[in-house]
Amino acid sequence: MSSLVKRYQRLFAVATVMYILPCRYNFRTHMFEKSWTNMVALVLNIVLHSLCLWLDLNAIKISIGYMSFVMLGVIVIYLVTYALMLVVIIWNAFYHRDSFVHLFNSLFAKEDWLLQWVVMKGIVTKLNLQTRHNGSMGTLALLVILNSFYNFAYAANSTIFKLYWLILLRFCGMFVMVELYRACVIVIEERMKQLHSLLQLTINGPKLNVEHQVELFIKRFEYYYELIECINRCFAIPLIHVLLLILLERTVAAYDVYDNYNLLDVMSVWDKFGLLFRQIWQMIYPIIICMIGITGNLTSIQVEETALCTRHFDDYRLQNTRAAKQIQNFLLKNLHQKKKFSACGFFDIDNTVIYMVFSSIVTYLVILIQFKQLETDLTQAGDGYNVTSNVSTVQP
Repeated sequence: MSSLVKRYQRLFAVATVMYILPCRYNFRTHMFEKSWTNMVALVLNIVLHSLCLWLDLNAIKISIGYMSFVMLGVIVIYLVTYALMLVVIIWNAFYHRDSFVHLFNSLFAKEDWLLQWVVMKGIVTKLNLQTRHNGSMGTLALLVILNSFYNFAYAANSTIFKLYWLILLRFCGMFVMVELYRACVIVIEERMKQLHSLLQLTINGPKLNVEHQVELFIKRFEYYYELIECINRCFAIPLIHVLLLILLERTVAAYDVYDNYNLLDVMSVWDKFGLLFRQIWQMIYPIIICMIGITGNLTSIQVEETALCTRHFDDYRLQNTRAAKQIQNFLLKNLHQKKKFSACGFFDIDNTVIYMVFSSIVTYLVILIQFKQLETDLTQAGDGYNVTSNVSTVQP
């Protein structure tokens, strides 16, 4: 078992059970592969999520009686988006299952002994083994425990109670998918740091086999550089859906505060605590957005820095050699063909995602407030019309 598989073992196990990862690690061959257990997980998850759709329909039916039309419309869109999220993730995993096998074997199963040697030599000082990302399954377990207390305390009836647990299950699926994506991106970042240090070792070390070491650097860089496109292919559609869901989640949460603001004086302490807990829980979603954006941005910067570090490689013995031509072609290629983490080419996964999502939340919140005010005005106008009509009918 490679060190990276051991590091993300719990994340891979949970992702395999939920069919977010359509392959499993074979401890005999030490490779990721498709097996009959993955097909069983696929069928069970499809059946489970199909059966859960009726809970969404019942929740909508219950909400019709006591919610405004604006809030009801928001809840319907929200539940439909949440209901389709894991279905989209599972379908995407099944469709790109061969790409997943290639990606995870290339990144996690196969040890890169040359770069591991760089780490063992102590060249890479920024990689702290104690603080490295490991899938955050402990954090997910803590969040599940906290949300469970809210579900037991604030579920109004059995249908809402079941719906809360279903939403929690879908949240876990979203969290695991995001962590799986971040694991791939972070490993690319670490490999690029190791490659950067390998080149520094070549420059500052003994001038032996420099041409061979430069060739190894370029081959390793292009190998991991091509995997960025594989990551985009495997995770682009689920990431778009997750970002849409978080956009709706935060919009609903902000509207929840606006809708309950005038009722704070008549709300009990228990209800106020429930509102506060909901808002604290909703802060998880902006954190997820920031983690996705910052991880992609840091890795993109590291990839670019590693590519450009060859500019400082100046060895007189490489003049007019094959290695010099390789470095020159390498720089020209990476200057004109920069690969970034993206969502189907619609937008890049970097810090701009954070601004895009938060600006969209503000925009849609303003639209919802305007619809709410319009609904209130129409209701008051309707009541006034009815009163006038009744008066004119009663009077002789």
